[in-house]
Amino acid sequence: MRAISELMLDKISKTEFLKLNGVTHIDEATKCGLEAAYEKRDAENVEDFIYLIFKFEILNDKYVDILNNLLVSKWHYKHEDIVILLQKISSEKSIKYLYDAIELHPEYLEWDDNYAFEVKCVRAIYHIGMEKSYSYLEELCIHPNAVIRDMAQRQLKKLQ
Repeated sequence: MRAISELMLDKISKTEFLKLNGVTHIDEATKCGLEAAYEKRDAENVEDFIYLIFKFEILNDKYVDILNNLLVSKWHYKHEDIVILLQKISSEKSIKYLYDAIELHPEYLEWDDNYAFEVKCVRAIYHIGMEKSYSYLEELCIHPNAVIRDMAQRQLKKLQ
């Protein structure tokens, strides 16, 4: 899509952006663009389409599969944003991906000894809050990393 950077900088409105790109259904266009970026392993386009999801507040189940797959892929830089989106969408299908992402350790996040990404994953598992999340939180309560373990224990107590 054209003019995403102008939209990011508020140089054009959402309406102008849609008109410029000839888009009538931003949700479908964004989903197709995100899927194409995933197929091509295009980190820049992933970033652009994740931005559009936030900007246009497109929070629905049709994004769950592609966001789940992106969450456990190491080649881009939007993991924390994806966790936020998955938490907002709150699909039970995301729980296992969020759990698996805790062990992903993307290289660009290695500097973070507060484990913010992993903590966000634990919180998202809790937030989804289905019966299925309980067993994942229990597993995380014995995680070797104290930060992750403590967060899981706090979230588990909230479910009890």
